[in-house]
Amino acid sequence: MAETVIIQRGLKKVGKKLFIEGDYVDLFIRIGASVINQEHQFKRIHSAVYDCDEFVWRGLLTKGKVISFTHADNRELPDPNVYNQISGPGMTFSGAEACADLSYKDALVCPVQGSDLIYNFIDGDSELSYVGKTGTHTIFVRVYDNNSGTDNDRWLVVSME
Repeated sequence: MAETVIIQRGLKKVGKKLFIEGDYVDLFIRIGASVINQEHQFKRIHSAVYDCDEFVWRGLLTKGKVISFTHADNRELPDPNVYNQISGPGMTFSGAEACADLSYKDALVCPVQGSDLIYNFIDGDSELSYVGKTGTHTIFVRVYDNNSGTDNDRWLVVSME
């Protein structure tokens, strides 16, 4: 029987094969013209660091491809039309790999000096691309809504390993 080893948050290795723990959720990654299917679907795990749900996907990212995050009904995350009293929609790149390998076009991009954080304020014209080396990566996403408790997919935090 193959040995099971936990190798990073949400991932376990059984023999030579990697598995993502958790249940599938209504969150998908679109890579270029990819379709919405289980191969592109995230799973829910619990983030011990942030004490909240975190969503994880592992798969092939190709340099230069436009990527997006959607629900099964094609609603985009973050929703470019949702604003609150403090700011608009956007995405935080968290960690060195996400900051180096992801890039927004037509967005207000705000790197945090001395930190591996980039705040990206987006609108309907903004476009996210993968600019790193082609390869298999693990993406972690946390979804934040308005502080009023409304579920509206206003802000994402994305990290990569």
